[in-house]
Amino acid sequence: MSAHFKKSDAMGVFFIYAGRQGSNLECALALHELARQSGFKSSLILSKDNSRADKIRKFYPDAEFFNFFSPNDIAKLRSLIGTGTAFFTMISPKIVPLILSLKSGKILYFHATYDLSLSQSALRDLYFDFLHRVAIFNSTITLATQHPLAWQIKARLGKEAGVLPHPPYSPIAKGFFGEEAKVPLPFRDYFLNFGGIDRISKGTQVLVRAVEGTNLDTVVAGKGSQIHGGKNLLHINRWLSDGELHFLIKHSKCVVLPYLTSSQFSGCLALAFHFKKPVLAPLSPTFEDWIVEGKTGWFFPQGDWAGLRDKMRRIAADGFPHSKPAIARLERQMAHRTKVRLAQALASLQHIHPPVIKQ
Repeated sequence: MSAHFKKSDAMGVFFIYAGRQGSNLECALALHELARQSGFKSSLILSKDNSRADKIRKFYPDAEFFNFFSPNDIAKLRSLIGTGTAFFTMISPKIVPLILSLKSGKILYFHATYDLSLSQSALRDLYFDFLHRVAIFNSTITLATQHPLAWQIKARLGKEAGVLPHPPYSPIAKGFFGEEAKVPLPFRDYFLNFGGIDRISKGTQVLVRAVEGTNLDTVVAGKGSQIHGGKNLLHINRWLSDGELHFLIKHSKCVVLPYLTSSQFSGCLALAFHFKKPVLAPLSPTFEDWIVEGKTGWFFPQGDWAGLRDKMRRIAADGFPHSKPAIARLERQMAHRTKVRLAQALASLQHIHPPVIKQ
């Protein structure tokens, strides 16, 4: 730790996740842990309707829960945060009342895509475009997971955005990912795709096309439009519990992330790496630092279903060779990158020298 930085120098940082469901929770927890490791006084602020509230209280008993649409709770939050730093880990209608009312430093962490070219709903686009503008213009600092995403924000809104690499999930409290709930499956060895499968940017349809008419057993897990693709393709069309998702990842041979955009980092990669599973993904800025061919995963040409099919066949024929130690090393590198940049961003708002974090 630098001689210029002591824990007593740092004001509080409040990681705010207003969602009811979703993996943005894991992102908030990981950032909270990395901030604490750097010496910042970090707190978790979550929504009262969070579906995993009981689990969170078990592993993070100091977490506090609020109704983000309650004027009374917003007043309590303003008092609690005081002159500290509010760190919003998602964009949602729920954060608007708080982000508009806070006078202290506000960081908005943007880790979705801001490329609307693949969208099919103009009305939805207009709504979220307005929401993005409100949140971004009312934040002191906007951070994105990737440089292309930061430039999208600059191009659309004219506002500078910094880069904060997405954290791995390894810093999260031991035991948080422990449960496992068996999911009945028609096959044993399978490729797995999971998440927001209806978002075209996720590229799930590229995977569906790749496995049509093959013997490449594949599970697609996530609520959305029903997918039909033959006996080798199973779509679990519902919201999965933590235990079910963990079971599917642990027992898969490989996680496939066929993204069609290069601007966002995948929390699915962070979760796959947590369970030391390799990832098959496009060669793009999202994945180029984290995939080492044959050790932590494999690449295929982005958007090329035939290329994806060929790579899946080769991987299956070779027996899914990968290295769990190599995945663990990349997780440590990911944590270090995020930790350094997070400390710099927090220190800049709190007018202190950032801590020196050893390599």
